[in-house]
Amino acid sequence: MLKTVSHCLVALALFVGVAGKAIALEAGEKLAALALNDQFEKPLQLEEQTQYLLFSKDMAGGEVVQEALTENPVAASGKLVYFADISGMPSLIARFVAIPKMQDYDFVLGLDREGEVTASLPVEEKAATLIELDNFKVKSVSFFESADELKQALK
Repeated sequence: MLKTVSHCLVALALFVGVAGKAIALEAGEKLAALALNDQFEKPLQLEEQTQYLLFSKDMAGGEVVQEALTENPVAASGKLVYFADISGMPSLIARFVAIPKMQDYDFVLGLDREGEVTASLPVEEKAATLIELDNFKVKSVSFFESADELKQALK
């Protein structure tokens, strides 16, 4: 019986390990026209002219993006879309604290409240993901733990 339980635990650990990883995007792959509502409940989506998709899944990555986009002209250029997965945030905190604060940002961000729309995007812990696009085709995928490095990449 103990042997059976240990086999089940190993199988579960392997499944969780595989299921917990985001599918890696590679150069040349096409990305779907992802769409979410922004912090003002208005639609925000990738379009053919989108050159950069920024993505954050945790607080550290979000802070990198926030600092990099504050007063950054590329954020308002129409060439960049920023999506954040906030599915891990308690809904009351999101609704009454985080989203009202996000409404003060000088850039828009699409909010993935359920984590489903952005589930296939690559992510690294404590980092922002930058996906460079050309007509929905992935040119490159980079990860940034520093706002200064992200600002340089967006120039």
